[in-house]
Amino acid sequence: MKKIILTIILIAISLQMKSQTIGAKDSLIINFMTEWIGTPYKFGGSTKSGIDCSQLNKKFYQYVYRITLPDVCYKQFNATQRIKKDSLRVGDLVFFRSTRSPSGWHCGCYVGDNMFLHAPQRGERVKISSLDEERYKRNYKGAGRIEM
Repeated sequence: MKKIILTIILIAISLQMKSQTIGAKDSLIINFMTEWIGTPYKFGGSTKSGIDCSQLNKKFYQYVYRITLPDVCYKQFNATQRIKKDSLRVGDLVFFRSTRSPSGWHCGCYVGDNMFLHAPQRGERVKISSLDEERYKRNYKGAGRIEM
């Protein structure tokens, strides 16, 4: 739990340092992360009792940007404009190959400093991970941006 709180604080500090003030969107992002981190993973789930990666992205976009995303990762991928990994901005979506998911996809939402929010897999909980972790580097499919 301490690690989760520390991660959220570090991201909040990072957002503040980049813009000098935490704006309304930044506050919404921090509130969303605080509310959902620790929620159990559940394939097809969309509630606090269990959620999957694409539904977490969908809820994030609805809460922060008031935009409705498609229900599944590959449709979210198709709904975004491709961007390079070194051009990621807070709120962009990141996509991965997954051998553990029936769909073969995994996705998350970029939150800054090479970190992304996601619902990883069965037996895990919503968390923030680094794009530098070996399993995410190895399975990285691409990133996309929703034009707002």
